[in-house]
Amino acid sequence: MGGWTSGDLQAEFERRLDDLLAECCPDWQAPEPLSGDQRLVAFRQRNAKRTQLGDVLTARPDVAVAAAGRLLDVIACDEDLSRNRQLIEPLVTAVGRRTVQRHLISVIETGPEHKKVCAMHAWYWSQVTLVYESFQDFDARRPTPASRAAAADVADLRGQYRIACLNAFVACQYVPTRERLADGFLLVDEYYPPHLRDLVARALAIAEADPHRYKNLLARQDEEIGLDQIGSAST
Repeated sequence: MGGWTSGDLQAEFERRLDDLLAECCPDWQAPEPLSGDQRLVAFRQRNAKRTQLGDVLTARPDVAVAAAGRLLDVIACDEDLSRNRQLIEPLVTAVGRRTVQRHLISVIETGPEHKKVCAMHAWYWSQVTLVYESFQDFDARRPTPASRAAAADVADLRGQYRIACLNAFVACQYVPTRERLADGFLLVDEYYPPHLRDLVARALAIAEADPHRYKNLLARQDEEIGLDQIGSAST
């Protein structure tokens, strides 16, 4: 369990993984764990299960479609900032980016605080890939028309995500969790409707009261709208 949360998600995450694996590939068995620290053994077992399920989803999009709701619940419990993409990316391919991102926003809006952070981490891999045909295009921030259009198609969801993270940040009272939530939004009035300016001011006051902890939030002036790729890539 990371120090950023006062909750516990590992048991729920593994239970949900086990339920899906039992249905999707009932004959699969996790590799025999190597001896060693119990926490490391458990960590490796979860990784093996996630990888197996991700491989099934990639090979069989129909499975991802049929289990989409339950997969989204698994993703909202996944604390791994990198390996979580093994489930997110095939699900986006199978059911569409909007479906996945809408669910992540709903978790940030209404879920328990530790799941809000997992949903925010998952958002990263759910984003559009902005494709640049050359380094010159990248330096000039000229993505291909197709990837630019894909980013524009979910601009409304980026706005909802930003507001959800802002609300979650202000409401959160557990400082390590609040620090993680600070990665999901920025403190620039122009990005918010007028009725939320007071909320932005409250978030700014929180950040200014602890400027070292929230230095990145205080410095952030532009919103990330997608992942960057130089050369061909899917959007």
